[in-house]
Amino acid sequence: MKLTFEAEDAIVGIVCGLLLLGLAGRFFSLKLNDWVYVIAFVILIIFIFLDAINEFSDLSTHFGLIMLALLHNLVDLVISLAFISHFTGWNIPYITLYLVPYLQNESIVAVIGIFLVVSNFLWLVTIPFWY
Repeated sequence: MKLTFEAEDAIVGIVCGLLLLGLAGRFFSLKLNDWVYVIAFVILIIFIFLDAINEFSDLSTHFGLIMLALLHNLVDLVISLAFISHFTGWNIPYITLYLVPYLQNESIVAVIGIFLVVSNFLWLVTIPFWY
């Protein structure tokens, strides 16, 4: 169950990663209002859930690939929730306590941004080989 095409969650993940890279200021500087980041990560969460539903509805793909996709979605979900908690101040159990303090370090934000860009780019590039 996707909205338009298979890779929309990967594209949104890449955009969120680029926003974090701009926020960290390592490769380029792009500091926006906190709510822009919140909205971007909320959109990513929506696409993560749509992708998970799609994975469960189409079990014809290799089981290992499905499990890897679900694990990637889980990591993206935790990252998204951590940044939503960071930018809004909402208390999300476990995530706010254990992960949000790490987001004060610009190097960690840059590494998370690189992870989002690279991992979602790899999913985007490998989609044609899944079927």
